[in-house]
Amino acid sequence: MVFPQHPNATNDILLSLKGKRIRLGDHEFKLVHDIATGPFSSVFLVEENGISYAMKVEAQNKCLRPVLKLDHAVLRALSHQPGFPSLTASGRTDSFKYVVMQYVGPDLSTLLEFSPQRRFSSSTVYKIALQTLDRLRVLHEAGWLNRDVKAQNFAVGLGEESSTVYMLDFGLTRRYLENDGSRHLLRPHGPSVGTFPYAPLTSLGFCDQAPIDDIEGWLYMVIHLLTGGLPWHNPRRALDLAKVREWKMYCRHPGGKLRLFAGVPNGWRDVFDVILNTAHHQKPDYNKIAKMVLSIARNEKIDLSAPFDWQVNPVLRSIVRLGPLSCDELTSIPLSSIPMSTMTEEIRLRTMASPIGTC
Repeated sequence: MVFPQHPNATNDILLSLKGKRIRLGDHEFKLVHDIATGPFSSVFLVEENGISYAMKVEAQNKCLRPVLKLDHAVLRALSHQPGFPSLTASGRTDSFKYVVMQYVGPDLSTLLEFSPQRRFSSSTVYKIALQTLDRLRVLHEAGWLNRDVKAQNFAVGLGEESSTVYMLDFGLTRRYLENDGSRHLLRPHGPSVGTFPYAPLTSLGFCDQAPIDDIEGWLYMVIHLLTGGLPWHNPRRALDLAKVREWKMYCRHPGGKLRLFAGVPNGWRDVFDVILNTAHHQKPDYNKIAKMVLSIARNEKIDLSAPFDWQVNPVLRSIVRLGPLSCDELTSIPLSSIPMSTMTEEIRLRTMASPIGTC
């Protein structure tokens, strides 16, 4: 099959093949539908032998910003690791490059939009924090920086994999280690890379990033999940890089820390101090930070054995392809771990669907 050369036409022709089969290397995939379309690449849902996969494609020529090679490089190295989509196939045609990977569920930002008051429970946020911290550790130990840590770049597994948080989208990753394990020489100036609300101060200062900068971005993401926002981010207003940078400099001082950590346990300030006291060339102490998060959870009496919100909330369960809660599941979940609005809706649906007295 011959595909067109123009990058936009690549998407058009693939969409025209919806429901049909295309042969790519040793595989024959059925093109189901498009998942996401962007200026540089697109993602399609494909199937082979009844199994769903995500296929990311990028124009072979005239692509304004080629990023698929980064997805391929990272997944080739880490697809065997928990929390990284498995790599199924990759290659190129005359007009586009492709990577076929494990199909996972919605990203955390999407799940948040469907959550009550657009907030996760504390137990869910703490478990997200621990898993995403470990994903960054694995990525860093493989020699890569993420440089765009945010909720949109983490997704949950589907069905039985719904307890796993996956790292997605490696378009802004960058190697920071040589093959022999030594560090790349830092450039005197670097691009401001990432998403402003979560980007570390180093990036906003146009300097090369290091692993500890990813951890700073991780902390901003976690604080956002815990509190529903960040002091420098108003979704209704355009972001000003200079003002965000000033805020993040201010948060290095006592008054700024009070603003940043308002409404969260004091232990998170200690986590921030560990990050700030890690030199740019030093390896982050992932174990120490994880132990600190666990300690905060214990002090706050947060039950980390409770299910994730998307394993309890009926709307979220349907999104991650989990059926209605069984009677045994419903009675085994601690009531304290279920938001009242969720519990009421689940019981109402269960009562309507089941004979009286079965739950």
